[in-house]
Amino acid sequence: MGGMSRNRPCKWLTTDFQALYIKKREKGMIFFGSRGKTVAGQVVDGIQCPSCENKQFVTFGILKYFHLYWIPTFLTSKTVGIECTHCKKTLVGKELEPELAKQIKTTVFTKKNTLPMFSGLILISILVLFGAIAAQRDDMQDATYIEQPAINDLYIVNFTKVFNDTDSKHKYGVMRVKSLSSSQVEIQVSKIAYNKTSGVRKDIKERNTSADSYYDSELIYIDIGKLKEMKESGAIYSVERI
Repeated sequence: MGGMSRNRPCKWLTTDFQALYIKKREKGMIFFGSRGKTVAGQVVDGIQCPSCENKQFVTFGILKYFHLYWIPTFLTSKTVGIECTHCKKTLVGKELEPELAKQIKTTVFTKKNTLPMFSGLILISILVLFGAIAAQRDDMQDATYIEQPAINDLYIVNFTKVFNDTDSKHKYGVMRVKSLSSSQVEIQVSKIAYNKTSGVRKDIKERNTSADSYYDSELIYIDIGKLKEMKESGAIYSVERI
């Protein structure tokens, strides 16, 4: 390959392209798809143009990447090309000699322009890490609340793992600690059940669970030691201390 000189813009490089997919969800939309970014290269001498026989080309690269909410998440392909400085004839990818394409890739694609294409992946990794830390913290807090129950503690419960005659489609509800002794807790059971824990959490957030009318009049009694078993089995999903 001929010598290379300073960077020079290429008209072909002004073209960006994308494929966008939108997935509808219950509460909003997820934007994702593929996009392309062009990277300017250098002027190369010594390659003969098949159209005008000019011997000067501008190199460029094409980065294709998957994006999530417009944030580059990971690279899907890297392609290089050259454009004649005289007639603008363009050769891309397999139209180039393999050795020439390899040399152009080395000069065009750098850490500076490729690493940002993984920004979304890095952000996702950070979010997963923080999520794992938060989940571990919540588990430790729940364990403390289970071992040391307090009046008005709210247990988000899977009723199918506590009672035999439970609607499997609407299995999540609340059990509230009404009183306690050294060995037992006196529990109120909610009259309302939901198909998701989010319904229960909404009631807790709106303080609907603070009213006695929210619960059945019949009380149940559970050994404090049994609470830990219920948490481990998934009968108690989580604990909220108001």
